[in-house]
Amino acid sequence: MKKRIHIYWLFLLPSLLGVLLFYVIPFLFSLYYALVDNLGARRFAGLKNFAAALTNPLFVQAARNTLLFTGLCVPLGMALALFLSLCLQKMKRGRVPAVLALLVPLVVPSGSIVYFWKVLFDQNGLLRKLLLQAGFGSELVFQSSWTMAVLVVVFLWKNVSYNIVLFWSGLVWIPKTYYEQMALEGAGAWRQFLSVTWVYLSPTTFVVLLMSVVNSFKVFKEIYMLYGPYPSTGVYTLQHYMNNQFQALNLPQLCSAAYILFLAVSMVLLVVFRLQKRVTDAYQ
Repeated sequence: MKKRIHIYWLFLLPSLLGVLLFYVIPFLFSLYYALVDNLGARRFAGLKNFAAALTNPLFVQAARNTLLFTGLCVPLGMALALFLSLCLQKMKRGRVPAVLALLVPLVVPSGSIVYFWKVLFDQNGLLRKLLLQAGFGSELVFQSSWTMAVLVVVFLWKNVSYNIVLFWSGLVWIPKTYYEQMALEGAGAWRQFLSVTWVYLSPTTFVVLLMSVVNSFKVFKEIYMLYGPYPSTGVYTLQHYMNNQFQALNLPQLCSAAYILFLAVSMVLLVVFRLQKRVTDAYQ
């Protein structure tokens, strides 16, 4: 048994070294830059960089937009993925082409996706022409308040497929006898969902929630390709703020903002794990 454990560690060693070299060490080393005043003198500044970031209007606006984006995309994406997964489970004909159509966004490159949505939502795009033909003004859609809605649509189109795969894997493992027993007892579809589907799908739901939160913070590439490095204030996210600090070689502000984001995401994930444990213990 000990010999097998050594073999396992031998295969894991290259991956562990890669994570240590390219993630852990740079992450810890960035704490040094977050605690110095600048790259020249490199005097110890304590928490001044963190305080400066938290009081920076751009950082506050970026944090507000990021929180709004996550708050919209995560529940909408989970609800839509669960609904589509249940629909696929009930389908008796045409399930295979429906699954293939829903999984297309997983294999399409982000650049192609952004180009498609840019053609649709651009100032000279298809949607503008349709609005003009219908008698509406283009300002109805292209004002800054709608840019966040466009990003939400793009995010859902790209990430719902992944959530469908997770929910589908969870639905497959629920025994059909539970539904048959509930039906014999006179329970309707809604009652069966609450008493069987939702209960046994709770571990998968927390995994989907965890991945959705993480993926919502990885949308910078799509926003950058749609609106550039300096978008309107309505879609200026924390990733934009840190990217602009990097271009300005302001590493203390960049690293302090990165650590603030890391702490915020860690707190959210900790709450998710605690909630998962509480729900799991309640049903055991």
